[in-house]
Amino acid sequence: MGPPSLPSAQRRFFAPCQTPSPNPDALAIVATFPDIAARVLRDSNCLLPLGFSIPLNPRGAISLIVTDKATPAASYAPQFISLTKAHNQSFPVGNNHWCTLVLTPTTVPLAIDALPLCFLDHDEEELFPYVRQAIVNDKATPILSARYINCSRDSRDSKQATSVVVILDPQHIPNWSMGVVILSQKCKVELAFSASRTPQCRNCWRYGHAHPRCPVTYLTYPICPLHHTRAAHRYQNPTCPRGRHNKPVPSCCPTSPPHCCNCSRDHTATFKECPAQPVPVIPTVPTSPAPASQDPMDLAVDGGPTPTTPPVRARSHYRAPRKP
Repeated sequence: MGPPSLPSAQRRFFAPCQTPSPNPDALAIVATFPDIAARVLRDSNCLLPLGFSIPLNPRGAISLIVTDKATPAASYAPQFISLTKAHNQSFPVGNNHWCTLVLTPTTVPLAIDALPLCFLDHDEEELFPYVRQAIVNDKATPILSARYINCSRDSRDSKQATSVVVILDPQHIPNWSMGVVILSQKCKVELAFSASRTPQCRNCWRYGHAHPRCPVTYLTYPICPLHHTRAAHRYQNPTCPRGRHNKPVPSCCPTSPPHCCNCSRDHTATFKECPAQPVPVIPTVPTSPAPASQDPMDLAVDGGPTPTTPPVRARSHYRAPRKP
C-alpha cells in the first residue's frame, strides 16, 4: 500500500498577478507551462515529480497542482523563485507580471522583524538557506521558504534593517511564541497575512486595511447600512413588507435600500464602480538611494490594533512583484 493521497489544497501553489485581471494567454499558459515548469526543475536537478496541472482563474492568478497525489506542494518551495522567473519570461506580461509563487494557506507565514541587512545576502535565493539554517539552529524547526518583505534591492539598500517572511507548518507555531534569535539578536515574530495596497475590509467594508486589522468591533453588512450579520439580513426582518428576505440582494423591499458605507450612495459596499474605491498604485523600483531622512527600517506596516490570535500578533505585508 502506497502513501496516502493528499488533498489538492496541500498539493497546490500559486502566483497572483500584480493587477488582478483576465489573462489573454490563459489557454496557452494552461497548455504549455507544465512542460516549462518540468524543464526548470529538471535543469536544477530536482528529484521531485515533474507532473503538474495548471488551473488559471479569471483574475489571472496561476496555480500549479502536483499530479502526484502523495507529494506536497511545500516540497517545491526552494524552486518558487526560479519557477516564477521562468513563468514571467515565457509569456508576454507587460507591466502586469506575476508575483512570486506561494503555497496555499495550509501553511503559516510569519514575519521576522528588524534583521540587519548588512549581514544578509541580497539575493533571495541565497537568503533562504541562510535563514533556514539559523532557524534550525535556534528553534530546531524547519521552514519551507523565506523572502524579503520588500523585493526591491535598491529600496532595501536605503535601509538598515528589514523584515523577512518565512513559511512553516502550523504544528511548529508553538515554538515561536518567544521570538527567534538570528545574528545574535532576539527578533520579534508576528503572524503575517497578505494584503494589497488597497484592501477592502470584510468586517466594516471600508478601504485601507484587511479584516484581521479592523478597529471596528461590530459587523457591517455590505448591502445595507445596518450592523448585523448576513443571516440577520436574510431572515426575520420585521420591517420588510414581504415578511422576510429570501436572499441577500439589494432593494429586496422599500425598507431595505442599498447603502454604501464608503461614499453614502445607493449601491452596495462591494460595487466595483464605487467612486470611493482607491486606485491601485503600481510599485516602481527607485533609481537612486532614498534620502537620509527616510525611515531606516524596512518593516511591515501595522494597520490597526493587535488581534488576539496566539502566540504571535498579525502583521500585514504586501509583496511588491519583481520586474520582468
